[in-house]
Amino acid sequence: MVASNKSKMTNYGLGDEVSYTFGSGIVYGEVSRLLEGGAAVEITFEDGRREIKKSRDGALRLVRRASGASELEESRSDHSRVRDFEIDEIRRSDQRRRS
Repeated sequence: MVASNKSKMTNYGLGDEVSYTFGSGIVYGEVSRLLEGGAAVEITFEDGRREIKKSRDGALRLVRRASGASELEESRSDHSRVRDFEIDEIRRSDQRRRS
């Protein structure tokens, strides 16, 4: 079976910290309202602006859940074994140096 390049849909919740990419740069904000059953979110940006964006917008990224879990931690939560990925990366770099 061919793997899909599409990432899974992120379900945002109230209080989640997000980033949004504009042509002029990246801005950070917080989800203040869920609209249309989560299909759209209202974001309050750091500068006080409020905008409504679709949840499936590619420029919208989850930075940190309101609970404190990051997007990376959330994507790895389905793994059966708990691992420290930073330690694994250092081990691999040490092995490459020794070779």
